[in-house]
Parts: sequence; structure tokens; C-alpha cells
Amino acid sequence: MSEEAMSKKKEHNTLTEYIEYIIVLVFVRIFSLIPYRLASDIGGFIGRLGYLIDSRHRLIALKNLSMAFPEKDSKNIALIAKMSFKNLGRSAAEFIHIASHSPDTVYKILNKSVTVEGRDNIDNAIKKGRGVLYLTAHFGNWELLGIVLTTNGCTLNVIARPLDNRRVDNIITSLRSVTGANVLPKKGVLRDMLKCLKRGEGIGILLDQNSSINEGVFVDFFGQPAATNRGLALIAMKSGASVVPTFIIREDTYKHRVTYLPEIELIRSEEKDNDVISNTQMFTTAIESFARLYPEQWFWMHRRWKTRP
Repeated sequence: MSEEAMSKKKEHNTLTEYIEYIIVLVFVRIFSLIPYRLASDIGGFIGRLGYLIDSRHRLIALKNLSMAFPEKDSKNIALIAKMSFKNLGRSAAEFIHIASHSPDTVYKILNKSVTVEGRDNIDNAIKKGRGVLYLTAHFGNWELLGIVLTTNGCTLNVIARPLDNRRVDNIITSLRSVTGANVLPKKGVLRDMLKCLKRGEGIGILLDQNSSINEGVFVDFFGQPAATNRGLALIAMKSGASVVPTFIIREDTYKHRVTYLPEIELIRSEEKDNDVISNTQMFTTAIESFARLYPEQWFWMHRRWKTRP
């Protein structure tokens, strides 16, 4: 490619990124100014619209649901997929609306729209002083969960791959850290995670996405072998940190419930590789249990079973 062509391509990419930034900025401003319920409703409408026009992710969701629930007919599968898209739209709009305010206002909104159960489970884990690994998934309003986790007295760290568009990434990072959460870049994060746990801090881990064969192990998820990152098991076994399954459930249209489950007791033996698989299976089973109970709240648009044995 000639220097002139490369220059034009660079200019095109820069312009595209700037347009993306302006669009995101406008959406953030709009959702920050309108009432919470209106923002949620508009987000739900955008989600339903996404189901209709985004054929690629619609087909992925329908295929995933058919694999997970072979006993359900096509009508029920389509209904769950539509509700999943709608939940995604609502969740994004709610998160933007809440995170766009000052911390004091954020806490006031949370008190009205979020309840918490199982608080003893997280308090007991924090008291051990070895750090907490919050096992969760792309479930319910998981971005809102990140804000809630900063209120339990344990410094929260979340892992995220920086977006290619730096301006947009700065906006999202600012929203995620509005109440004090630290955003750790995904690349080379292992050392940072161990340091955080040594200080007794918490780390949010979303363990429901497809992994490469090099980074993961195969465990059962909805009756299918799913390549799952083994990092959580390795870090938990090495650090002694508590693994606490934590999920946020949409209770009704506008309210949510955060549930802290009892700490998962790790399997430890002389067969470390087998222990990693067994522990990763326990983590995945915890995620599946919530996705089965509330299938419309899980992120079916991701190719969870992309990597095959």
C-alpha cells in the first residue's frame, strides 16, 4: 500500500472514530438528563429495534438458545431472544443514566432501585483479608453491578479490554469508575490482580465468554462443552482469595436485586490441572444456574461455544 493510500486510510479511520465518539457522547448526555424510567424505556425500545435490524447477533442468540434449551419450541426461543435484546438496551441506558451523575446522586438512585441480599456472604469473605474474587457474568445489568460492588467496603477492580476508539474508551472508563472502581487493562493483568488481592481488594470476573484453547479448559455449560478461561481458578488457588458468586437480577421493569451467594470452596489436591478444571466447572455451574432461572437476562448474542474440543 502506498504512503498516500495509507494516509487516506488513517484519515478515514480517524474520522470514523470521531463520529463514533460524538454519537456516544450525545447518547450519554441525553440519557443523563432525562428521568431514570424514561431512559430505561428508551433503552428497551432500542434493544427491541436491535433484535429486528441486527440479523447477525439475532441469529447467534437464536442458535445459542436452541442449543441450551432443546426442549423449547421456536416461538419460545424467539421470545427469550427478544427479551434478552430488550434487557441489554435497558441495562445500557440505565447504567449511562446512573453513572453520569455525581457519586452522592448515584447512591441515592441505587437506594431506590437496587436491593441487596446475602450481605453476610460478602462481609465474611472481606473479613478474611485475602481479597475477593466476584464471580459474575454478562447477566442482568452487569455494568450497574460494578457500581453496586463499590458500596460494600471493599475496593473494586474491574478488568476490561481497552476499546480501539480511545475517546469512547475514556467515556466508558469514566462511567465505570464514577464511584471509585479501578479499571485494569486486560493485557498483562495477572500481576496487577495478585497485587490487588494481596491488598485485600476485590476483583470482578465475568467468566461466561468463549476462551481460546490456549487460555481455557472445556467444562459443561448447558450440556455443551464450553471453552472457559482458567485464569480465575488459577488465581484463586494461588492467592487464597474468596470466590463469591455475585449476580444482579432485574426484579421488575425498573428495579434490581444484587445477590451474594456463599463462597465457593475450592478443590485442592496434588492434581493441579484436574483441580483447575473442577473449580472452573463449579464456577460455570453457578453462572448456568442463574441463566437457566432468568434466561431473558443473559447475553445470548455472544458465540459462547465458538471454540470446539
